[in-house]
Amino acid sequence: MAESEVNGVGEHGLSWPVKVLDASKDGEIVKFTIQTNIVDDSEEEKGVVVLRQYEDLEWLSHCLIAHNNVDGVVIPPLPPKPMTTVSAAEAKSKKQLGKDAKSMVADEFSRDCRNVEKFLQLVVAHPAFSKDEDLQKFLKEENPPVRSKVKKGLMTSLSRAVDDFRHHSHKDLDEEFQKKRDFVEEYTPLTKETYGNFTKMVHSQQRVALAVNDFSSGIMTASAGDDNSTKELKGKFLTFSSALNGVKESLDVMSTNDDNTLGFTLELYSRYMDAAKEMLFRRTCKLVEYENATKALEKAKPKNQEMLQKAKDDAEEAYNSISEAAKKEMIRYNRQRVLSLQASLIQYAESRLKNGRDTYAILAKLLNDMKKSA
Repeated sequence: MAESEVNGVGEHGLSWPVKVLDASKDGEIVKFTIQTNIVDDSEEEKGVVVLRQYEDLEWLSHCLIAHNNVDGVVIPPLPPKPMTTVSAAEAKSKKQLGKDAKSMVADEFSRDCRNVEKFLQLVVAHPAFSKDEDLQKFLKEENPPVRSKVKKGLMTSLSRAVDDFRHHSHKDLDEEFQKKRDFVEEYTPLTKETYGNFTKMVHSQQRVALAVNDFSSGIMTASAGDDNSTKELKGKFLTFSSALNGVKESLDVMSTNDDNTLGFTLELYSRYMDAAKEMLFRRTCKLVEYENATKALEKAKPKNQEMLQKAKDDAEEAYNSISEAAKKEMIRYNRQRVLSLQASLIQYAESRLKNGRDTYAILAKLLNDMKKSA
């Protein structure tokens, strides 16, 4: 996908750069400040700023799906809901820093802002949604849309689970689509596993940083002793403790950069691959309906043939339509996925190289200072 499309310029030439400037907490609600640059009727660009909360995003996603033909669309997935409760923050801290960690993960929403921004950019850039009235109102009107809670019925979920089980291994008529389905089936869990392992690595780095910080604090405490041997080593203790603080900061920067580069993209596509799987499943359902309609027509009695012929024609039209749309959509989606992962891998490698050079400089300075004080 072209860079302009990723940043909110759709295939129809609509220029809607979207940015989430910041987020603020109001009780247990997080409000996002969203800026959209829109070209008005006089062809002048102006920035429109609105406040929206997560429930507004949920309602927007529901409206986009309900008011557009999304049969052959890989629908951009909603970002995770921001955590706002103390219990959620404690659980997150224990997961990242370990059960015995004394500190808490900072209550920051920079990652949530980026997730929301990416979701809106993907929606704006998609040809299926770029001209949607609900999307325009969401980005342009000061007051948020009148939303109602989006409910998913138990029976609907059970019915979907049964259909998924029945159609999961249904052989496709089109060999190319069978390959696409096989790829998505295999790649989706691997993407989730990769993101999970990458997250564990980042959390391990954060725990090492905490351990280095505790080590530095211990050395500082030891340097405060009054005995003669401690006084003689005090300068060395302070030098070593200062260097450890630098290493701790370097580890913190490395963890943050890792999470913001490759980690961000892996997390996005661990959800986005599910959306691709959903789209291909919708096509498989249309295929099954078409095959069933064809079989019913073959067995039809003369008096029912006209009605069943129409049902078969309608099913075939729907199947052909979603197949055509899905073929284009998978090309678009895979190109976008590959370019996004490529860009994030480059950013990840560059940040790692810079961090390595900075860490080397810190350790080299420590060694030099220790030699001087010897």
